[in-house]
Amino acid sequence: MSPERDFTDEEITVLVEAAADPGFARWREMIRSTGGCADPIHLHGRSEIVDPATGEVLLDYDTDKEPTHRLLVACRNRRASRCPSCAETYRADTYQLIRAGLVGGKNVPPSVIAHPRIFATFTAPSFGPVHHRVPNPDGTIRLCQPAAGCRLRHQEGDPLVGQAVDPESYDYVGAVLWNAMSGALWHRTTTVVVRELAAVAGMSERDFRRVCRLSYGKVAEFQARGVVHFHVVIRVDGVDGPDQEAPSVFTVEVLEDAVRHAAKHAVVSIPAGSATGGRRSVVWGRELDIQVVTLAGDGATEVTDQQVAGYLAKYATKAAEATGTLDRPVACWHCKGGGVDSAGLGRCDRCGGRGSRYEIADLPLNSHAKAMIQTCWDLGADPALEELRLRAWAHMLGFRGHFSTKSRRYSTTLTKLRSARLEWRNARLLRSLGCTEGTTLRHVDDDFDPGAETILTVGHWQYLGRGHTAGQALYARTIAEDLAEERRLARLAPRDEWEEPA
Repeated sequence: MSPERDFTDEEITVLVEAAADPGFARWREMIRSTGGCADPIHLHGRSEIVDPATGEVLLDYDTDKEPTHRLLVACRNRRASRCPSCAETYRADTYQLIRAGLVGGKNVPPSVIAHPRIFATFTAPSFGPVHHRVPNPDGTIRLCQPAAGCRLRHQEGDPLVGQAVDPESYDYVGAVLWNAMSGALWHRTTTVVVRELAAVAGMSERDFRRVCRLSYGKVAEFQARGVVHFHVVIRVDGVDGPDQEAPSVFTVEVLEDAVRHAAKHAVVSIPAGSATGGRRSVVWGRELDIQVVTLAGDGATEVTDQQVAGYLAKYATKAAEATGTLDRPVACWHCKGGGVDSAGLGRCDRCGGRGSRYEIADLPLNSHAKAMIQTCWDLGADPALEELRLRAWAHMLGFRGHFSTKSRRYSTTLTKLRSARLEWRNARLLRSLGCTEGTTLRHVDDDFDPGAETILTVGHWQYLGRGHTAGQALYARTIAEDLAEERRLARLAPRDEWEEPA
């Protein structure tokens, strides 16, 4: 428990109740093993580790032997607002993924450093004036929106920042549809970039794809006004990906020009619907920031690989709730927002036919966020926009893409990084059981034929629930903070003093 933390009388009461539980010591061990997970999954069951060559049971684990008769495992949620400790693991993995595509590692050759690459930020257009806080070079704050009627100098943390100055004239429909179509706009942008690069080299698009490949790693970030913008590392490779350089004609300058051209000319259309006011086009905003990625970062417009990877990884754990909206769906899970039962014959009993889990007007959100959610809900009833699934993604203000994405050959994958971590843990477990080096641990399935150097694990598990009591939640938070401090201190230690990670 962190001694610096101050607790209220109510918090002390629930902490004492949690600590008085007979299974508290074992619970604390489990939570520490999850990294201080804020929303652990509760499982009941058993698992055996068996040597198939001898039939010997090397390890027999049964939750009935636990004080609480359950096992706690990490939730693995990427959102920092839901579980900071699991989000930290996701952030670290994303950092490794992005940086590997810049300097090599994780099966990406170091020669990728020589490939043309840039770091670009694409933004959304304006849908109306919003309150903002912009500092001047001398540290003073500019007037907000004098032309739109706001002459305030907003202080840091002012809840007005990001909200529409005039909600009546703000284009909420356009903002929601832009979020919903931003993924398609990005896909269109990559196509335009490829065509522009091909034109520079005097090639057709087909010929370009025979000798080159456009690779990228991308993270979406919500702005305070409730629309996303994209931070992207863009790289030009040979056709084999990071293992091969592109022809010398494709320089960093050529790539930058192609990206600027694409940002101006990429466009996707939205079908006309009864609520959209006619056919609409989705384009990028005028603000486009492009920086060259270097190892040294000596130039004024350059950033280092570590800065870029850290920047993208940080935003990979955030979502729309960072703008003041919800981190859970508005639509009813049972009827998916339709308000009718699964047979389509009557109203949904779970939501009373409303389609939503909450009354949007009663949500404890600012007026701008509620207006965005309500617009999603209203547009979601339009058959012409059915494919956008706006009601299902109303809590995300219409955005329905993944926050962290990459092209297939940019670098390694999150799955491979997680698999490597699991293999390391399994190897450590097998060593503790006295198994020989090189032995692998595999789960039993019907098609698997174990080899001589394979140890099998057989498990039967049942889901019981998830989460903490009030007191456990406080303890879990301090455990997560203590572990984070331990990691910080470990990073400061000299490399030769590092121990094998626990």
